[in-house]
Amino acid sequence: MTREFEALLEESVRVHGHLCAGQVLGVRMTMLGLERIAIRDPRGADRKNLIVFVEMDRCATDAVQSVSGVSLGKRSMKFMDYGKMAATFLNLATGQAVRVLALEEARDRAKARFPDMADKYAAQLEAYKVMPAGELFSVSEVDVEIRPEDMPGRPLSRVVCAQCGEHVQDRREVVRHGRTLCRACAGGAYYAPKPGLAMPGVMHNCHSASPRPSLGVRSKLWIEVDGEPVFGRGRMMLLTAIGTHGSINQAAREINISYRKAWGYIKAMEERLGLRLVDCQTGGKGGGGAVLTPEAAEFVRKYAELEDGVKASVDERFHAVFPPGAGHRD
Repeated sequence: MTREFEALLEESVRVHGHLCAGQVLGVRMTMLGLERIAIRDPRGADRKNLIVFVEMDRCATDAVQSVSGVSLGKRSMKFMDYGKMAATFLNLATGQAVRVLALEEARDRAKARFPDMADKYAAQLEAYKVMPAGELFSVSEVDVEIRPEDMPGRPLSRVVCAQCGEHVQDRREVVRHGRTLCRACAGGAYYAPKPGLAMPGVMHNCHSASPRPSLGVRSKLWIEVDGEPVFGRGRMMLLTAIGTHGSINQAAREINISYRKAWGYIKAMEERLGLRLVDCQTGGKGGGGAVLTPEAAEFVRKYAELEDGVKASVDERFHAVFPPGAGHRD
């Protein structure tokens, strides 16, 4: 081990809290990535030129942050929930970027390095310290496009959600049927309100009956084929996001599902509905993409129109059955 590596590993362990194979991999992955894009002083002179995309939320991510100095708070670290032991290092000054992937076969090579060690994890840890980089990682040059709203610096925009009243920064809002909504109110919330409690921003499918916030009504709508649900709000969000981004991958990230699951949803809908919904183009200089077919765009429009009608009908009936101020207490 070089002195530089020893010092970086020691600091990474201090930040992370313990020494593990993931720390060793993360430190070496970062050293390799920074070297390949000519970032020599990531915490000093080069600190404004570096962005790192991490594809895992594991021990190695803390090591990447410790060595490179990037962080979510500085907007210089981007978390891509791929579940892969990989990271992409981007030099903003030159545009050069490399993706470093930890090789799965390195585990077997690590065990072979220390066959007498009974603890395979201890063997991995020690082996990862001394194995050549070529046995640990694959490195590929990549192109990375950063949107202005994803760059470090002051927020480019700040809008108010028309439903919950909370503020949304950096163009993360969603426009649905002419209304500006946060992603939670548009149907992508990762949290749900406690029953009987009213909390701004979490009742995105709740149509309030009156100024009293503790009483509301929820309505859900889905389309069935032969008695089996095939299309609902989640599928509409997926298709809408594909239409917006021109990419199944980006659409999946926006609604917090995997690419594999998104593709499965699309194929299942196409088969059950008897419609071609998405046209995909692979390869080429632009890397391919995806667009909604005219049939898909029309189907989404009709569903949205039906959903709006159902919500209006439910709200009207709710007001009639539970008039404001009658039959309940806060």
